Amino acid sequence: MSQSLPNRKDVPLERQWAFESVYASLEEWESAFAAAAAKIPGIARFEGHLGESSAMLLQAIEEIDVVIQEIGRVWLYASMLQAGDAADQAAQALCSRAMALSIQFSTTSAFYDPEVLAIAPERLAEFLAAEPELAWRRHHFETLSLLRPHVRSAEVEGVLAQVGEISGGVHNAHDALIDADLKFADAVTPSGERLPVAQGTVASLVQHTDRAVRKAGWESYADGYLGMKNTLAACLTTSGKSEVFHVRTRGYENVLQSRLVYDAIPRVVVENLLATVKENLPVWHRYWNVLRKGLGVETLHGYDVPLYESPATLITRRASLSFDDSVRLICDGMAPLGERYLAPMRCGLTEDRWVDAWPNVGKGSGAFSSGTYGSRPFIMMNYDNDYLSLSTLAHELGHSMHSYLSWGKQPHIFSNYSLFAAETASNFNQAMVRAHLLATVTDRDVRLQVLEEAISNFHRYLFVMPTLAAFELDFYTKLENREPVTADGMSAKIVELFREGYGDAVELDELRLGITWAQFSHLYSAYYVYQYATGISAANALAQQVLAEGQPAADRYLSFLEAGGSMYPLDALKLAGIDMTSPAPITAAFGVLSGMIDEMEKLVG
Repeated sequence: MSQSLPNRKDVPLERQWAFESVYASLEEWESAFAAAAAKIPGIARFEGHLGESSAMLLQAIEEIDVVIQEIGRVWLYASMLQAGDAADQAAQALCSRAMALSIQFSTTSAFYDPEVLAIAPERLAEFLAAEPELAWRRHHFETLSLLRPHVRSAEVEGVLAQVGEISGGVHNAHDALIDADLKFADAVTPSGERLPVAQGTVASLVQHTDRAVRKAGWESYADGYLGMKNTLAACLTTSGKSEVFHVRTRGYENVLQSRLVYDAIPRVVVENLLATVKENLPVWHRYWNVLRKGLGVETLHGYDVPLYESPATLITRRASLSFDDSVRLICDGMAPLGERYLAPMRCGLTEDRWVDAWPNVGKGSGAFSSGTYGSRPFIMMNYDNDYLSLSTLAHELGHSMHSYLSWGKQPHIFSNYSLFAAETASNFNQAMVRAHLLATVTDRDVRLQVLEEAISNFHRYLFVMPTLAAFELDFYTKLENREPVTADGMSAKIVELFREGYGDAVELDELRLGITWAQFSHLYSAYYVYQYATGISAANALAQQVLAEGQPAADRYLSFLEAGGSMYPLDALKLAGIDMTSPAPITAAFGVLSGMIDEMEKLVG
C-alpha cells in the first residue's frame, strides 16, 4: 500500500505553527499592509535634512524603525502561509505584494545611509553627546561607517533598492521550481511498493536500512534535478551575477569582501576554515572506512553518504522517538542553562505552537527558524519520529531561542544577530542534547543512533558545507572574472572537490553527484555556508565550557545570545570565551569528531 501525504488544508490547525498569532485574519493582514504602505511616503520628508540636528536624525530613525517592524510582520505572515504550501497561489500573491512593499520602502528610504555617512564625524559625535536616544545607538553608526566606501548617492541607492526586487525574484523562481513544480519518479521497494519521492519524504528514503530503497530514492531525487539542470543553473548564475553587479556598483574587491565587511569579519577566518578542513580530511577518510566495514560492503556509493541527508545507518534496531519524547529530551539536555532559557522554550513547544512539525503536500524540505521582532520565533520542519528529527528540532530551537532572547533584551535596531552568530547558537543546542544522551543512555543501539546523528551533523557542517564554500569561491571568482559558468562546469567542480573529500572510499556516480550544487538553496545567500563550519566549531567549544564550569559559563553564553546585533559577532563570541580568528576551535572540533568515530568503531566491531 502506497504512503501518501495530506494536503495542507487537511492538516489540523493545532498541528500547524500559529500563523494566526501574527494576524488573526487575512482582513487584519490587509489592514496592516495598508497602514504600512501609508507610512512609507512620509519618510521622504526627511531626505536632505538628517544632518540638520540631532532631533531631526532621531525622528527619522524612529519613524523608519516603525515601518521596518510593520513590514517585517506583513512579510512574516505571507511567508508562513507560502512555506506551508508552496503551490498555494493566494499565498504566493501575498508574498509578492509584501516583497513589493519592502522594495517601495527601500527605495523611499535609500537616502538614509548616504546622508548619515555624509554627516561629518565631529558633528555626529556632537549629536550623540547631545541626545541620549542617539547615544545608545552608537554601534549602529559605527557599523554603518564600515560601509562608507561602498554607499552610493541617494539616487543610485534608490535604483539598487529597485533592482533588489528583480534579484529576489530569481530566488523565488528557484523555490517555486523545486518545492512546487519539480516532480520525481516513485522509489520502488523490493516488494514492489511504490513510495513517493518529494522534498518532504526523500530524507526517510535515503536513510532507509534497505540499500535498494536508498539507491532508488537517491537516484530519483538526483534525476529530478538533472532534468531541470539548465533552468536551475540559469537561476543560480543569475543570482550570482546579481551579487557581482552589486559588488561592482558599490566598489567592493569581490563578493566575499562584501559579505564579511558588515560584520567586521577578517578574510583570515574563511581562509583558516578551508585550510583546516583540508588538513583534516584524513579524519573523514577514516570515517568512510568505518562506515564501509559497518555496512559490510566493499565500496561505498553516493546513496550510502548522501550530501543533503545523513550517511547510511549501521543501526539494526532503530528506536522510535515521538515529538513529545524529543521535547522532553531537549529540555533535559538544555537544563544547565536554567529556567531563563528552559521556561520560554518549553512553552513554545507545548503551548504556543512555535513548531510546524509534520510533512504535507507542497511543504518544502529541510527546516528553518522564522519570525520577526515581536512575534513568536517559529520553526518549520518535517518531523520523522527519529533521533535525526530530535537533532533538527534542537538545532532550530537554538535559532529560535537566540531570537527570543535577543528580541527580549535588545531594542529593534539591535535585535537581529548575524548569520555568523546564528549557527553557533543552533549547533550549541545539538551539542548539549547530544552530551546529555551520551551521558545517560546505555543501550548500544541507541548510543549508536546518537553517534550517527552527531557524525551526521558534523558531516553536514564540517564536510559538506566547507566543500560548498570552496565551490562558491570558485563560482564567484569565475563570475567576477567574467568567465563562463554552466551547469556542466559547476557539476565538474563539485565532483572534483568531493573526490578529494571522499578519497578512495566512495565510488562516484559523477553525473548524479555533480548536480549537488542545485540541491542546496543556501547557495542563493552568498558565502553563507562557511558559517555552518565556524558555527559548529564555536558551539562545541561553548558546550564544553558550560558542561565543565556550570553556571558561570552558562551566564556567559546567555549574554552572548542576548547581545543580538549590539556588537560584532567575533566580539560577542570573545565575550563568551571563543576566538574564531584562530584555527584552534576548528581543529578542536575535528578532535571531537575523531573521538566519536573511535567510539563508533568499537560499537560496530
